[in-house]
Amino acid sequence: MSSPAAAKTRQYGDLKEAISTKDCYCLNEDPNKPFGNLFMGDETLTLKSDADEQLMLYIEFQDAVKVFSLNIVAPKGDEAPRVVKLYVNRPNLGFSDAGDVEPTQTIELSEEDLLPENDVELRFVKFQRVKNITVFVEENNGADETVISSLKFFGERLAGTNMNELKKISDE
Repeated sequence: MSSPAAAKTRQYGDLKEAISTKDCYCLNEDPNKPFGNLFMGDETLTLKSDADEQLMLYIEFQDAVKVFSLNIVAPKGDEAPRVVKLYVNRPNLGFSDAGDVEPTQTIELSEEDLLPENDVELRFVKFQRVKNITVFVEENNGADETVISSLKFFGERLAGTNMNELKKISDE
């Protein structure tokens, strides 16, 4: 699933600034290796699962975005994610729901896909008006826990009304 066209997809910007980190969360994270580590910019700070290999990451964007690709970085070995399911605009999706809901896209990751320079291209037409993405790490390569060093989304913000910039017009 590796994308030799990583340079092509990188023409789109990193959507880090579009993520509403205060509204993001992760289910089944190790409290000593929490979800917030993914946004620190330091790949030595990792996210690690707790009870088993599965992770459910909920990413909320400030405004609707188009997502073209994602970049998942993980250490080599059995703890690296292997099967990832993406769900667009499905807030509050839990582990028990994931089996009943059709994912927007399922990705089987190779060791090469998990390198910092390789992006995984998404089915662009399915990621057009994304307000949130749920990333379900369903399987790793056989370990009891899953470890992720970095998670980035590449795309563009959609033009829209920023409700924070609206001002009342007086009746004069």
